[in-house]
Amino acid sequence: MAVPEPDARLAQEKEEESEEESEILEESPCGRWQKRREQVNQGNMPGIQSTFLAMDTEEGVEVVWNELLFTDKKAFKAHEEKIKTMFEQLVLVDHPNIVKLHKYWLDVKDSKARVIFITEYVSSGSLKQFLKKTKKNHKAMNARVGSLGAHPQEGAALCLLGGVSGLLQSRANECCSQQ
Repeated sequence: MAVPEPDARLAQEKEEESEEESEILEESPCGRWQKRREQVNQGNMPGIQSTFLAMDTEEGVEVVWNELLFTDKKAFKAHEEKIKTMFEQLVLVDHPNIVKLHKYWLDVKDSKARVIFITEYVSSGSLKQFLKKTKKNHKAMNARVGSLGAHPQEGAALCLLGGVSGLLQSRANECCSQQ
């Protein structure tokens, strides 16, 4: 039996690695979104423990599968209605400068609870990285970003995003103080 050449072996290893990353780990209750093994770097989002690349099987595009993990079920129950209300409002936000939240659901099992939410996948990195890449258009981008809250609906969206961020930060603080 012939031993594969190094280039062929390397190609085969990359193909196997790619297959592992595209392996479906979990599926949404409706079956539309499929969580894959490949993790996505979302920066420093407080409270978000896991972010994975996922596939939207209806649209045929990649999305991000985000998970908030509550190790204390009582703490989750105390905030459940507030979480639902905020996510229901965020699903309604539709603005070209804000990442789209497609869907969310709660997964409560045993002593743990998760909030899973699907967001648009933006492959160009953070806003800061994007601005660095486009220094030529820096002033024009700053003007657009600066006017983000000019419309009442946009201002409301920013308040909701701030509320979610605050809730996640307080949840992160609660978890850290309990340890």
